[in-house]
Amino acid sequence: MTPRRALITAHRPHMTPTHIRSKTFFGRRTTLACLALLLLTLSLVLLMGEKEPLREVLPPKALQEIPKNLSGLTWNAETGTLFAVTNGPEYAYELSLEGDVLRSIRLRGFKDTEGITHVEGTLFAVVEERKGILSLFHIPADATEIDHDSVSRLKLGKTRKKNKGFETVSYDPATRTLFTMREGKPFVRLAIPLDEQFRPGEIRTSPLPGLRVKDVASIVSDTDGTLWVLSEASSRIVQLDRDGRELRSFRLSIDTKTFQPEGITLGPAGKIILAGEPNILAIYEIP
Repeated sequence: MTPRRALITAHRPHMTPTHIRSKTFFGRRTTLACLALLLLTLSLVLLMGEKEPLREVLPPKALQEIPKNLSGLTWNAETGTLFAVTNGPEYAYELSLEGDVLRSIRLRGFKDTEGITHVEGTLFAVVEERKGILSLFHIPADATEIDHDSVSRLKLGKTRKKNKGFETVSYDPATRTLFTMREGKPFVRLAIPLDEQFRPGEIRTSPLPGLRVKDVASIVSDTDGTLWVLSEASSRIVQLDRDGRELRSFRLSIDTKTFQPEGITLGPAGKIILAGEPNILAIYEIP
């Protein structure tokens, strides 16, 4: 026994050299186990934070019938078609999944229409960014024009400078709720419940401090209650859970000089459909 070990044993008579070796062994094993757990945790954090790529189904396609400023987008499962809006001139368009323009509807008296969502039947909601107004109105199958004076309107709040107002709107049929957000920080989700006659109720707000993007161009509610957020400035799509926590993040491998994504919707079979300036439609899926 070395003098140092003898000294330890003298101070702790209940500890024999065998005890000391055993304690040292288990201490090292515990340290190694903790280190392995730490490395595993870090790997999971890095994996969850990774910006995954999406697989192209329909590469970015220019819609020649739409001259410019393609912005909001929504999927109408009842008709099996897409509806989009432009923010100048103010028009709504019905599109096929292949990107064919089926018809155009003039939005007379509207200003800066940035987002659109299908609610039910022929009922849609549209947001006007600069005015900070959400409108509810029907687009019948034979409609060629909608007059602003004939729609139901809701003031969302004060408009902001630098064109950072409400650009998006989405509808969750399970809760009969419309959602919208401002483009710029701080990110806050507005929830607008609809009654049985689709009349809007009191606006509820919930901050999203964990949303790590530069801007919010568009949102869409999923059937599982999650929220998909499109960021044009970050070239990212982020999926949030019901409490606003990030679940997944996907990067957009696009040429931002020719395609500025402004609208997102979820189509059939889990398709992620984007629209944006000047007149681009693209469809993706999760690999």
